Amino acid sequence: MDFGDYALIEQKRYGVPNEMYVHKVIGRLHSNSWVDVPVQTPARQSLHSEGAEVVACICCGVDERHVLNYRVVDVQPIKTHNAASTGRETEG
Repeated sequence: MDFGDYALIEQKRYGVPNEMYVHKVIGRLHSNSWVDVPVQTPARQSLHSEGAEVVACICCGVDERHVLNYRVVDVQPIKTHNAASTGRETEG
């Protein structure tokens, strides 16, 4: 997953099942700061004792001004027509 890809990230809801939100990936890096999933409101990055591969994302249609990091293992890639036509893999 890298710039331009889309991912589903689980959002915490209280009293009802959690919901998956679409996020646009704007970058990928190694960091020890990310938002824990399922995402609570307000979403906040926190420091962790270890580093991990993270994707920097914006939440489509909700708050497209704030960029937050999420661990790659916590997000579900969305396969798009563009990724399929260019031969790019959207997983991992």
